[in-house]
Amino acid sequence: MSEVEGTVGAEGTVGVEGTANVLSEVNLDNSCKPLGENEEAKPDASHKAIVVTIGATVPTGFEVTAADEVQEKLGSHSRISKDRGKIYFDIPVNSLPQVHQLRSVDNLFVVVQEFKDYQFKETKEEALKDLEDLVKKLPWTDPLEVWKLNTSLKKRKIRRKKGNQQSNAKKEKVEGDGSGEGTVDKALHDPAQTMESTEVQDQEKTDDTTPPDEDEQYDSKEEFTSCGENENELNDYKKSEVEAQVLKFRVTCNRAGDKHSFKSNEAARDFGGAVQDFFQWKADMTNFDVEVLLNIHNNEVVVGIALTEESLHRRNITHFGPTTLRSTLAYGMLRLCDPQPADIIIDPMCGTGAIPIEGAAEWPNCFHIAGDNNPQAVKRTANNIYSLLRQNQSKESTPVGKPIDSIQWDICSLPLRTGSVDVIVTDMPFGKR
Repeated sequence: MSEVEGTVGAEGTVGVEGTANVLSEVNLDNSCKPLGENEEAKPDASHKAIVVTIGATVPTGFEVTAADEVQEKLGSHSRISKDRGKIYFDIPVNSLPQVHQLRSVDNLFVVVQEFKDYQFKETKEEALKDLEDLVKKLPWTDPLEVWKLNTSLKKRKIRRKKGNQQSNAKKEKVEGDGSGEGTVDKALHDPAQTMESTEVQDQEKTDDTTPPDEDEQYDSKEEFTSCGENENELNDYKKSEVEAQVLKFRVTCNRAGDKHSFKSNEAARDFGGAVQDFFQWKADMTNFDVEVLLNIHNNEVVVGIALTEESLHRRNITHFGPTTLRSTLAYGMLRLCDPQPADIIIDPMCGTGAIPIEGAAEWPNCFHIAGDNNPQAVKRTANNIYSLLRQNQSKESTPVGKPIDSIQWDICSLPLRTGSVDVIVTDMPFGKR
């Protein structure tokens, strides 16, 4: 069994007229009514009727755990793929924001079409020609509508995040002029930790001054569109915007199996060329707008459109150690323990604190203790807890604490009474992920 990954796009000319025709259904200018920075982008009436299949990559071995979370939070039954580490579930489009709040999934994509028993031709040329012809037969309309809505949600989230960072910076400046009593900084910082936290704050300030990218500039044009324009003027504006912004794309092929006559990069190249001919998009391997996924596992073929630019496990942790556990794995381990309210949960070898920090974020009715015998690990954990409190403070008008604490101890002589702990969850320090 071989498993390889290829990412290839096709070079070629781009026709503006063809783009305008095809993208008339996938219009980026969805509404002439601007949304406030604190408002969520909500699907309109046409979106609510759409039901799509979402694919999610999850840590291998935790497929059932992820399916249970989807059932609990979204009320959808999940199908576990033959290709390990993937699940599929159906949702109405208005549940898309809740999908991004799942804690056990790494990456998300909307399924264009799934073929459970795709019959590949024997020769390479015939097999690749079949993949090219497949592009014209796929139902792209609803998945591209979901991609459009997902892009809108991400833009609103970025604007809110920047607004919260600027607000926090102003608060810190005001508190710095006063006595500073009762601040989060004094509650968690010692002199050694202050140096590392300052680096994080400097990075956030740099992010605040980053100029908006082309997508954000385009989104600002949407907000200034007047609802008083008549229909003809609005249609002319939309058409000019579509012509001005030709979408960029790339095709990523993930293939597993030893009975294919082609390689992943060959499949991505030819499939990408057909996508470009069909939509008249422009190929770009780095600064792309749309990532088309071609997942091939033996005879199972799934075509999808990516909804995440980076893995959702990149949360909570800002100070990393040699083998920091992914947040999605930490959540899966905790969920298997089925924590109950008022449980005392400890990680006696916490490292950077990934498990107790994930626990404090998802199970706030329990108390989580992070301990380690390495002082550097305990310091990293304390800084990660501080970062979690800052995230929580940006969402709430007043600072809210978390039921978590860190301590340096010797696991052979824990300072805990017998029977005082309900759950022990830890990643054994063997130096391997």
